Amino acid sequence: MLFFSIFFRTLGFLSALLIFLIIVNILLLFSNGLEKKHFEVSEGIPSSKNIIANINLNGPIFNNNANVLGNNLYDYINPAQVKSYLEELKDLKINILIITINSPGGTVSATAELEQIIYEFKKSTNTKIYFFTNEILASGGYWVATTADKIFASYGSIIGSIGVSGPSWFYYNTPISLSSGIFGQSIETKNGIEVFNQNAGEGKDLFNPYRRPKTDEIKHLQNIINDVYNDFVTKVSKSRKIEISNIKNDIGALIYSTNQAKNNFLIDDILNYETLIKLIIKENKFEDYKIYENKFSNSIFANLMVKYKYQSNDKNSFQNICRNLKTNISVVIPVYLRNC
Repeated sequence: MLFFSIFFRTLGFLSALLIFLIIVNILLLFSNGLEKKHFEVSEGIPSSKNIIANINLNGPIFNNNANVLGNNLYDYINPAQVKSYLEELKDLKINILIITINSPGGTVSATAELEQIIYEFKKSTNTKIYFFTNEILASGGYWVATTADKIFASYGSIIGSIGVSGPSWFYYNTPISLSSGIFGQSIETKNGIEVFNQNAGEGKDLFNPYRRPKTDEIKHLQNIINDVYNDFVTKVSKSRKIEISNIKNDIGALIYSTNQAKNNFLIDDILNYETLIKLIIKENKFEDYKIYENKFSNSIFANLMVKYKYQSNDKNSFQNICRNLKTNISVVIPVYLRNC
């Protein structure tokens, strides 16, 4: 009896403590959400008027407005979230903006939106913008970086992939059965099955996997990709002062090491984040400075809620991001799509 008495008292105490911690985390979580402040001083003298801001961005560029209290659920770059960052930085009256980005690219629509958001901020505030990567700055990530005054990368980073991908059209020639099992979906083809689709308008059933693409349809889709590609190349040419012919014929859509990227004028220099800060201080002759950096919730409860939301809501899942990247015109590094 004494054992059970001690056991239940201990259990009751631990349960009460757990409930208390959850309540405290909820209060902190909601108070942070009400303040709507994303940035805090991470380095330097708090009273300094020489202000550097650093926005950390990571993941594919993807439009998804389903956030939890203003934070992205998992690692992806949401243009709407970045816009809220920049609106806050306007009030802080920063001098320099560093965008630390690691991204394989994203959908064309989200990438173009993010580029425009950063461009409008730069235009309205006359702020110098530096892009920095310590892992990967490719495809749509590099597209967005064309807004920068300078682009830097740490040694070992991957740069480039100046190209555009359209959705693949898979055609299953004469399918006879479809089945799903523990090993996934399988399709057997031999003599064919009849498929009936109700569509109005020529080409309305694009990407129907049970009919062969027409030549003019393939040509039409390729023209769309070419238009976006030409825009991409023009942006890189204007930003980096590289001839369009060099981008198309020499640089292409390959990925490059940092040394190769520098030799091809895709980046300005190879250095780490700390050296970049020193360079900015020296170039701008700052006697003192402070750095604002975007913060993320450290609340255990908040992280658990985010994890649960991520796992339980398909709209916010990584699979949904991959599906959108594959079914839309994308500027994303090919290996990322294959891993999807």
